Amino acid sequence: MLFSNCSILRPNGEILENAYLQVTDDKITYIGTKKPTRHTGAVYDYTNKLLLPGFINTHCHVPMTLLRSVGADLPLDRWLSEKIFPLEDKLNKDWAFSGSLLGIAEMLRSGVTSFSDMYFFGESRANAVLESGINANLCMGILCFDDSPFDKAPMVQESKDLFHAYHNANGGQLKIDIGLHAEYTSNPIIAKAASDYAKEIGANMHIHISETKKETDECIARHGKTPVAYFNDLGVFDNHVTAAHCVWLTEQDKQILADKKVSVAHCPISNLKLGSGIADMFSLMEKGINISIGTDGVASNDNLNFLEDMKLTALLQKGLHRNPAIFPASEVFKMASQNGALSQNRMQTGALKLGNQADIIAIDYHSINLLPCIDVISSLVYATLPSDVKMTMVNGKILYENGQFHTIDIEKVMHEVSRIGRKLY
Repeated sequence: MLFSNCSILRPNGEILENAYLQVTDDKITYIGTKKPTRHTGAVYDYTNKLLLPGFINTHCHVPMTLLRSVGADLPLDRWLSEKIFPLEDKLNKDWAFSGSLLGIAEMLRSGVTSFSDMYFFGESRANAVLESGINANLCMGILCFDDSPFDKAPMVQESKDLFHAYHNANGGQLKIDIGLHAEYTSNPIIAKAASDYAKEIGANMHIHISETKKETDECIARHGKTPVAYFNDLGVFDNHVTAAHCVWLTEQDKQILADKKVSVAHCPISNLKLGSGIADMFSLMEKGINISIGTDGVASNDNLNFLEDMKLTALLQKGLHRNPAIFPASEVFKMASQNGALSQNRMQTGALKLGNQADIIAIDYHSINLLPCIDVISSLVYATLPSDVKMTMVNGKILYENGQFHTIDIEKVMHEVSRIGRKLY
């Protein structure tokens, strides 16, 4: 297919005006200001549309869409123990599938083309990903609250089964990572064994780290070191790791993350809502750490509107450091795209260039809230709404266009989630 008369955001930040972009199968095969001499398929006139690489949400718990707005105004530990865990005990695989589809639809509507997700019900989430067409890195969250050996710990066998059944499914659309929930929900034997297993199979790892001060202080009391130092000493960071949150870090922690090339998934809205704190992402950026952006789960956000997290990422750092010059919109956009691709270890996406996967979104920059759109990147980060996203394409297939979902029966899913809500609560 061919997109014509559009504007295209290039990897260097240049905006190519009155341009053409061609997609063949699942790849970008032409970008230029002249119409290609050869093209097949439909031609889309995208006048007043800006083509961008799709956004990558690097930390999520998508079935928690079913728990939207639960447990407001509680700190993380009480939020989990008093509200979330009791409700999660009631969930089943069919409900998780429906919740996942609704969450995926919400992400597609705000321009997300790939997401990283840690939760239970691996098969339900995998099937929702494959049915919808979105890219995803899924993992289970390995837990252990006793002295069980690794193979007997909760979510270990489920992790192995999920990896062998779904890793690189549909040409790599779906990848399976090894998830270790956190330091406070495991022990050193389990953490090291999970790390060793990830190395053995060549999988990425996904972990919650230093989300709250309480978590960090209690880890120091247990082990005499911070969560970052703890995982580093166990060899966990010898893998390709995405660490979610990283709110409470020491200078030594930051240097370890930089030295080990750990990616950090920044979740600003969730951290604020749960009162966890404000992560100093600017200090991480100064050390060259790869920072990406995550929404976290709907229960602590309370939506999957990735655009909100992009805007807040920039605003919080400017306010925290009382410096409007830091975290420019161009850097935040890179975190939402190229840095997310690095976090997921998907190096064929995150930028619009020849040969890359056709993971593309279209923004209507002629909308009320974007005009006159003098600075396109700034408008994208600070002023764009989900209603401005007119098309979301993943692997060369249009999944969302002008308010319509091509692969999700959204009315059916919404009806089912409403029914589940009445039973759940």
